[in-house]
Amino acid sequence: MSKQPSMFLNRELSWIEFNRRVLNEAARPDLPLLERLKFLAITASNFDEFFMVRVAGLRRAFRSGDLPYGPTRERPSEQLSEILRRYGDFVADQYRIHDEILTKLRQRGIRILGRDELSVGQRARLEQFFEEELFNVLAPIRVEPKRPFPFTAGLRLNLAFLLKGETLSAPAPSPQAVGEPEAAAAQESPLLAILEIPSYLGRFYELPAAEGAHDFIRIEDVILLFAERLFSGYHILEHLSFRLTRDADIPVDEEKEEDFVEAMNKILRNRRHSRRVRLELGARGASQLKELLCTELQIDPKVVFDCPGPLSLRDYFGLATQNFDRDLSVEPWEPVLTLPDEQNIWQTIRERDVLLFPPYHSFSPVVRLLKEAAEDPNVLSIRMTLYRTGGDSPIVEALIRAAETGKQVLVLVELKARFDEEQNLGWAQTLERVGCIVVYGVANLKVHAKALLIVRREEDGIRRYVHLGTGNYHVKTSRLYTDLGILSTKNEYTYEVAQFFNAIMGYSTVQHSHYIIMAPHHLKKKLLSLFEWLTNEAKAGVPARVRAKMNALADEDIIRAIYRAAEAGVVIDLNVRGICMLNPGHVPRAQIRVISIVDRLLEHARIFSFAAGEREELYLASADWMYRNLERRVELMFRVIQDEHREQVKHILDVLFADNTQAYVLKPGGRWERLTPQGNKAVRAQLVFHTEAEEWRKLQAERQEEGLTPRRRPST
Repeated sequence: MSKQPSMFLNRELSWIEFNRRVLNEAARPDLPLLERLKFLAITASNFDEFFMVRVAGLRRAFRSGDLPYGPTRERPSEQLSEILRRYGDFVADQYRIHDEILTKLRQRGIRILGRDELSVGQRARLEQFFEEELFNVLAPIRVEPKRPFPFTAGLRLNLAFLLKGETLSAPAPSPQAVGEPEAAAAQESPLLAILEIPSYLGRFYELPAAEGAHDFIRIEDVILLFAERLFSGYHILEHLSFRLTRDADIPVDEEKEEDFVEAMNKILRNRRHSRRVRLELGARGASQLKELLCTELQIDPKVVFDCPGPLSLRDYFGLATQNFDRDLSVEPWEPVLTLPDEQNIWQTIRERDVLLFPPYHSFSPVVRLLKEAAEDPNVLSIRMTLYRTGGDSPIVEALIRAAETGKQVLVLVELKARFDEEQNLGWAQTLERVGCIVVYGVANLKVHAKALLIVRREEDGIRRYVHLGTGNYHVKTSRLYTDLGILSTKNEYTYEVAQFFNAIMGYSTVQHSHYIIMAPHHLKKKLLSLFEWLTNEAKAGVPARVRAKMNALADEDIIRAIYRAAEAGVVIDLNVRGICMLNPGHVPRAQIRVISIVDRLLEHARIFSFAAGEREELYLASADWMYRNLERRVELMFRVIQDEHREQVKHILDVLFADNTQAYVLKPGGRWERLTPQGNKAVRAQLVFHTEAEEWRKLQAERQEEGLTPRRRPST
């Protein structure tokens, strides 16, 4: 690959470096083994998505002419070459770490057994399992010469078999059958058969083991133990596991498609049969079968990867979350309930805004607010955006209940939330069936904003309650991702949130607003104007500073604005979890610092602080500083206006930028270097926040012991 321009770093390589930082956690000998296994699974899952979207897009651009594009002006072929080289190195490191973790787990009595390690009793158990369950659901498919290769779903684990008939004196085979001796007998050359392992079977089957020990076997090894029974009349010459990754970056043509729901259904159907962008092989010496399989699949050899171990390392999530010995996992951090259940939730939010910091704070007040709204006869309407919600969502259940009790419920469900399209489509149709008004997104944009508006009749009139957040309304990820949100009845928020919903529901035009800034209409302009303000202040000799936390920094205009501000003397502190295309060495002697924190929780909150002299503007947002967020999505950035919350959010920034144990600093040219205390006090930001939450919990418990706490019925 040609030398990268100094102004911008390559987006894709920056993303690979982020996953390298995640893999570093899997390699740490001081972390509990199951925590290391979790990080290993995360890297595998991340690369699945990377190939489905980013590599697929680059290959499409290559086929379209291989023209330079983007801020770095590199050809797709150049980028692909470097990506695949680095990925090959990454895979080797993944499996080295994988083997080390499994060896240490085995020493602790947690074994994933090979087929030749089974006891007589374990083998008998597996034989019963195979005969009673697996034999009835496994369906080998014969690959016919000169006919299309059978459909193979993306990211599914498959087994391929090279078969030879036991005799050669039978009539010609039927075109479909595999497993009939008559068909096998006629085969003079080896036969190829494939078998998709149903995902519902799970990856690891637990076996009887000695007391205190845990024995497992991979599902593919169970099948291979008794595979001859699937191919009666055949002898298995070779076998291997394989896994395809398919292009998932298939856009819907919203200009041509009148029925958007049907168009999305068509996209989901097409995705199942899209181009193959990666083939992973667990070959282990099956050279003839590997060559035959690659030929049949007609796949580019550059995207074929031999994996020195079991495929689909993402499946280790299942093992990593099991309850074995306590020291094998990290100590759980239970969120604190900052808005106790016995408090009247409506009265509490009326009296003061509530700042939530999940997962250190529980996300349950948001769920509780919706559940109480559903049952409260004084609630008139609920409006909400849904981007990702999860499979078993109490959020959606509350909306359904609200509609059933006669509330007006208006929900915007984003059908274009990648990899959640099918689930969101199902939720949208369910909500419609119970009487909710459902909007299926906004034409030509994704709605990524996180907003909730509840209208309630009270003694002094109609009052609006809002929640604005940086993360999804997803209960499961609210325990894994760090986010921020505000519950409020302040008119500064509620009036502009009502305007926002009117705009995205098509009832009004997008209005200029002061407290809540919306993309794609105003947010980017606002950010650029804030940088311009600081640049001018710095030129006039006023101390100026930007502190910003986000998931990704890849917008060309924003990066240029950062450089201009830095050249003028603005101090720039950036906390970027993943992709960062800014090169801190581009502006000589400028004070630009970029760090990235990788720890047990996924850093997800977006916080932006712009300060000059005594004035500071402080915002939370759903948007990263990327072109797609600022110009192709509906996003919200909202001011933090309550003094107490401003101090809390600034404290969060202080701690994040003080981290010197889990943070990396970006060096000129794109190299990340891990920070170490080096004589200073060790600061681990996530541990600081957890400790502070526990201290708050302890303080509340002490206060309750000092006095009587009356119990109240839920508000009506």
